[in-house]
Amino acid sequence: MGKRPAKSRSTKQPRRRSHGGGASRASRDEILAGLPAVDELANVPGFADMRPSDEQLAAFEGARERVASRLGDGVAATLALGCVVRLDRSFPLVACEGVTLRAEHAVDFAKGAAAEAGIMPTVGDWVAVAVDPTHDMGVIHEVLPRRCAFARWRGGKRGEFQTLAANLDEVIIVAALGEGELALARIARSLVLVRDCGCRASVVLTKADRKGTAEELECDVERVRRLAGEGVDVVVTSSAEGEGLDGVRALVPERTIALILGESGAGKSTLLNALLGQDALATAAVRERDDMGRHTTVARMMVKLPGAGVICDAPGLRSLPLVGHERGLALAFPEIAELAGECRFRDCTHGEEPGCAVREAEAAGELDGIRLEAYLALAAEMRRSADTLDPDVTL
Repeated sequence: MGKRPAKSRSTKQPRRRSHGGGASRASRDEILAGLPAVDELANVPGFADMRPSDEQLAAFEGARERVASRLGDGVAATLALGCVVRLDRSFPLVACEGVTLRAEHAVDFAKGAAAEAGIMPTVGDWVAVAVDPTHDMGVIHEVLPRRCAFARWRGGKRGEFQTLAANLDEVIIVAALGEGELALARIARSLVLVRDCGCRASVVLTKADRKGTAEELECDVERVRRLAGEGVDVVVTSSAEGEGLDGVRALVPERTIALILGESGAGKSTLLNALLGQDALATAAVRERDDMGRHTTVARMMVKLPGAGVICDAPGLRSLPLVGHERGLALAFPEIAELAGECRFRDCTHGEEPGCAVREAEAAGELDGIRLEAYLALAAEMRRSADTLDPDVTL
């Protein structure tokens, strides 16, 4: 056998750290070069379109003091209060009073306790950002405390969650009507997630023009109303015919923020284009075989609706697992959760156990069958999900 060829000496250069912490400088610059220019973005909300809470205003003053103690009065003097209105490839677009600019993370923030806890800026976050007129990018030093946050489970055994948006007033659950009967399972789990994060919930049914008859449409709408329960608005729309748009605008008054939540193909982007009065967002046709769409929204972003508030759009979510959302389940189905507390056994699954107050109420005709079916299915799913977590994880 011949000699094995000698290994060539590596010419690979060491990776340079960016100011934002983590990526190489070349990679960072390539990402930024591929992002849309700020002055080319349309319908971006300005600072005055959103409203920080009194607690967040006070927290900003505290952030200024902490930055001054760490980095000096000069850096602290450049701090501005801003809201993250768009997130492209982890680079936030921040709306401050008088200026909207892209930002990166300060090194001490990117490597600090907040980052370790997974509290990185997301759409809707109020942040303390340094705005230096000699630089074209801001530097985020702190994320201010959130009023609420909408998050979903990322999978795995450690109970990790992905925060999709923060400081919301409303979550609009979007579901597409079709020729067949509308499936309610996705709406039910969405309601639980919304209640769990402490936001108001509403349901918008799109593509009403696809229903064959008025009777079929009313049947689906009534089933959704029964599932959603009291206090949840249900709006029926047809973007193709311009119906129901005023009802959607009424859900989002001026200076409020709503997240629009739905799977790919639900008609979110088409609905937003109709509300904006222009084709500002990309859309795509759904597949006929399963009525599913493909992702057309690739960035998390906010858009300002004419004569209304701000909508936060996010890529369509194919799955919404429920893990540790018992609080949301109880808030979405309070009448059933209250009965569950009266069962003879604390771990009652409301199946065949004796002394089950839920089943007794069902037999007496005191519970809505649609709501009970959804509650039992979601509760069973959460029990199974809890068994997949590591024993030391508490959600």
